[in-house]
Amino acid sequence: MPGYLLEIRDLVVKYYTLSGVVRAVDHVALKLKPGEWLSIVGESGCGKSTMAYSIVRLISPPGRIVGGEIVFDGRDLLRMSRKEFRRILGRDIGVVFQDPMTSLDPLRRIGEQIAEVYMTHLGMKKKEALEKAGEVLERVGIPRDKISSYPHQLSGGQRQRVAIAIAVALKPKLLIADEPTTALDVIVQDTIMDLLQSFKKEGTSILFITHDLALAAERSDRIAVMYAGKLVEEGPVEKIVENPLHPYTQGLLKSVPDLWGPKKIESILGYPPDLRSPPPGCRFHPRCRYADDRCRREEPVLRCFGEHCVACHKAGSSEVEG
Repeated sequence: MPGYLLEIRDLVVKYYTLSGVVRAVDHVALKLKPGEWLSIVGESGCGKSTMAYSIVRLISPPGRIVGGEIVFDGRDLLRMSRKEFRRILGRDIGVVFQDPMTSLDPLRRIGEQIAEVYMTHLGMKKKEALEKAGEVLERVGIPRDKISSYPHQLSGGQRQRVAIAIAVALKPKLLIADEPTTALDVIVQDTIMDLLQSFKKEGTSILFITHDLALAAERSDRIAVMYAGKLVEEGPVEKIVENPLHPYTQGLLKSVPDLWGPKKIESILGYPPDLRSPPPGCRFHPRCRYADDRCRREEPVLRCFGEHCVACHKAGSSEVEG
């Protein structure tokens, strides 16, 4: 058995609201190897960000992790004391959030915010920590003289690179990136992806959250597809792109435009279900053209064909070939 840096085992996360219990992540299991790039793909509201935030224990009320294990480097993160976990977060696990304006302190200079990582985890004096902050700023493509700037004085792309600088300052084993290219133009988006790729080449594992399957396919080693709180397909990127087994994955691929040739873009009919009362059987069946009585009645289990796993009753049949 290969060694895994991260193992998510039977994770269940629920939100207890006045209108009902939302099953945001429902018995999900995933594994990530050292130095691997795994992308989690799905529509908004499918549970991918909730799963990622569970790893760093950022699920706050009314949300609650009600079951499962999250094993990082051989230790269950969910059973650590707060003090133990704080030693790991920022040092061994870095996080890049979707909107850097919500993760950066608007009242503090960016150099101070990066330096805090070195001061907190390595016990550096402020002068030495600021020097290291300047070095990591240059590493992410921002001139050192910007070290005294406030977040609002930077562009969106620069702010995102500052957020990445904070996350990778101590060369973490795992970097979680939650839609870090959202709202950025395609040139800046590509720069950010190149930057993440450079850290992967140095041995950092990447857990990349995105709704853009085409973007994920460009860089990933493996892709996991989530729908309505469930993992519906997972495997090597070439398997997912060239031979998608789940109708939902097929629909995501068909909705991606092709700039290099003629292609009919098809949308997925309908909308994701209300996770307070998901449909019985396969949760995708109300939107699936292949659904039959079994799909409406019986929930599919995740089956694996080598490294390629899928939760679909009809997977592998000629009926649903991509």
